[in-house]
Amino acid sequence: MTIESSITTVNKPIEDVFEKLTQASTYKRLMPEEASFRIMDDSHFSFKLGSMPVIPLKMERQTPHSQVVLAANGGNVPFELHANLSTVEDQTQIQLVFEGNINPMMQMMVKKPLTQFLEALVSNAQKL
Repeated sequence: MTIESSITTVNKPIEDVFEKLTQASTYKRLMPEEASFRIMDDSHFSFKLGSMPVIPLKMERQTPHSQVVLAANGGNVPFELHANLSTVEDQTQIQLVFEGNINPMMQMMVKKPLTQFLEALVSNAQKL
């Protein structure tokens, strides 16, 4: 299952945005206000929203100035969250892409909340 967020533009150079997205602490600023957030170390963090279980994530890989990939760090559903970056003039465009191995029955249940979550994250990118 793949879900793509809308694309947002941040008024910062791509190098700055990329650097921030490689730090676990940055994701606290991107989370919706109601999320509980915990940093384990520079590359591992977890969050919890509402009745969802705690979701642990780790920095999986980075492609300098174009992509940061977070991956599930345990749990029952393997997935990745890609932050894709591109430059438009002196600004940075960001799109988030969720890729997970979710069975069709679960897809129907989680597609809308996941889409809303990605939109909340990408709309908070202005806080970077």
